Amino acid sequence: MDSDALWAQSAQQFQQIFGETWQRALQSFQSIETAAPPGDVPALKLAPDKVQALQAQYMEEAGKLWLQGLQGAPEKPADKRFAGDGWASNPVATFSAATYLLNARTLMGLADAVETDAKTRARIRFAVEQWIAAMAPSNYLAFNAEAQKKAIETQGESIAQGLANLLHDMRQGHVSMTDESLFEVGRNVATTEGAVVYENELFQLIEYKPLTAKVHERPFLLIPPCINKFYILDLQPENSLIRYAVEQGQRTFVVSWRNPDASLEHKTWDDYVEHGAIEAINV
Repeated sequence: MDSDALWAQSAQQFQQIFGETWQRALQSFQSIETAAPPGDVPALKLAPDKVQALQAQYMEEAGKLWLQGLQGAPEKPADKRFAGDGWASNPVATFSAATYLLNARTLMGLADAVETDAKTRARIRFAVEQWIAAMAPSNYLAFNAEAQKKAIETQGESIAQGLANLLHDMRQGHVSMTDESLFEVGRNVATTEGAVVYENELFQLIEYKPLTAKVHERPFLLIPPCINKFYILDLQPENSLIRYAVEQGQRTFVVSWRNPDASLEHKTWDDYVEHGAIEAINV
């Protein structure tokens, strides 16, 4: 079979696969579920003109990408996830990254094409964004050219180290974001002296030792976001908001949120407001 016939056959197969994939995508969007309460989800409908425009744009960009692949390699994507040399030096990986980004743009376009109220559309966009981010080829060893390059250079040591990190995180029950051995509460984080004066199942309330002869009559309460530890406000003396407040004569209290576990799975934001923030104020 000559190259023209091969290209024609490949193009026909691509068009068939694209059509089937596009149809499945439309069906998925038409049956998408949001986080709204039952019976509170507006009917979802895709704007026909926007869908047609997306189809035309997708076919055009996919065709250009296909031709670039036949001619050598597509242009290196600007996305920072694919900025490493491993992606640039591997034509297959470059094509994979470019295809992923094209599909991601199209899916976000479909999310924007949903005819519904702004709140529901925002939910759909958020769900699609999370799914797209999870499906990035950089997240998987089989498709991550940079990780594969590193594995070859280290003769597999990088993979062994990654598995060791995974086992460590599984044993401790949470993902390590940094080398936790470098930080010690009371030594190089949370250095301001204080004590727990109240606690319940959601939080501990810390009162800090005054550093002035007199303190203001009205207490000063800091409530950090639930996703942060209290010592984000008390790193070291030179950059500690808590220490600064104490030095200014504030009688300082800080909420330290507990790490939630299965026993708190029934709690809602209302509970965190009533039995967290408001409870701390009352104390």
